[in-house]
Amino acid sequence: MISRTTVGRGAGLLAVALMAFGPIIIKVSDLPEFRFIFWRLFVASLVYVVILRLRGLRLTWSAIRDSFLGGLLFALQIVFFFLALRRTSATHATVVMALQPVALLAVARVEFGERLRLSFYLWSLVAVSGVVLTISDQSSGSEATVGGDVLALIGMLLLCGYFVVSKRVRNRLDSATYQTCLTLAALVLITPMALISGHGLAPPGFAEWWLVIAMAVIPGTGHLLLNYAHAHVELSEIGLINVLFNVLVPIYAWWLISESITGLTGLGVAIAVGAVAILLTRPANDSGAPACI
Repeated sequence: MISRTTVGRGAGLLAVALMAFGPIIIKVSDLPEFRFIFWRLFVASLVYVVILRLRGLRLTWSAIRDSFLGGLLFALQIVFFFLALRRTSATHATVVMALQPVALLAVARVEFGERLRLSFYLWSLVAVSGVVLTISDQSSGSEATVGGDVLALIGMLLLCGYFVVSKRVRNRLDSATYQTCLTLAALVLITPMALISGHGLAPPGFAEWWLVIAMAVIPGTGHLLLNYAHAHVELSEIGLINVLFNVLVPIYAWWLISESITGLTGLGVAIAVGAVAILLTRPANDSGAPACI
């Protein structure tokens, strides 16, 4: 019988594969940032509410209250990452995001008492090195700015906070309820930002609608699966799985928008994926797999 930890790892891998489409969609869209984010959250909220109803679940004030902080961090992380991608090179933004597992390793030990094997740290270093190799061959050009890099750093720290909060909340809420509530909270928080920014809330034009829907459905499903995984996989492993986001983006860019990919990039992808695969086929800590929730 397949354990819940194995299923959780599979859900995490699929989640990252779906979320990696996000930067490509953002790069292709010309819609102002806050308008795009508002409608992305609006569409995602509708999708999640339908999923919730199909499962026979309902929203409660208690669930919304428990999900509010996750929604706040989720909204802010989207804003900062979106702004970073529009103000610095994709290479710089990806380098900063690749540091996320390092931050989560420290938090996992302090907040959740995860005692990891030495091999986990060593293979994590190999995986991050693979990411650096993957993106080091991508030319940053004149798009890179210090301000954009700072925005990417803040976005990375907010994402770490979102992961930590989500793991805590998943002890009390199922993934569908939590994802629905946090997305609704994020939508409420983004609305005044969109109005203040001057971008407004006007619906996208026909040509932009498919990008908004794609962002809500594809990476949105990834976020739902990742929150499912939080209940069954240790935080340090979630951070490591998320490393694959950084190696999938250049592959998707080559596939979907014809960006070039070199042998050095391919080698980096192979190293990162191989290291993650090795780690996910063995216990991460000294006590074996985490308890099922």
